[in-house]
Amino acid sequence: MRRPSKISGRSVAAALATAAVVGAASGALVAQGQSGSTMPAAPPSDASAAGLTVVNRTVAANPTRFRGFNAFQTYTYKAPSGKAVLQGFATTSGGNTGSVVITSTKATPRQFTVELEFPGEQGTPGKINVRVQLVPRN
Repeated sequence: MRRPSKISGRSVAAALATAAVVGAASGALVAQGQSGSTMPAAPPSDASAAGLTVVNRTVAANPTRFRGFNAFQTYTYKAPSGKAVLQGFATTSGGNTGSVVITSTKATPRQFTVELEFPGEQGTPGKINVRVQLVPRN
């Protein structure tokens, strides 16, 4: 039979301290506004020195492909010349709950893509809010 290994108290304390620091740091990156949104907070003051540009888009959710009772849409934001996509965020607003689902998001240096699904085409889909952060292309 195998005996369980012993873990020293110091390594457990160090692991818990590291987890607390990492958790506090990652919690500072996303701020919740009064509306309860988990969109990132305003860019920090040093973002202007890095040349960070934030683009906000509101898009109507309209299905373009159909399979059975479900419908699908892909929204793509292409970076302007001289800029590269750093990251992007997408949320839904308005419409009926569950009428549109964001199935995936993908950021590449050239574009930010949002995949949407309309399960059973039930209810009013509402709008998609997209925020993309751009940096100068080097």
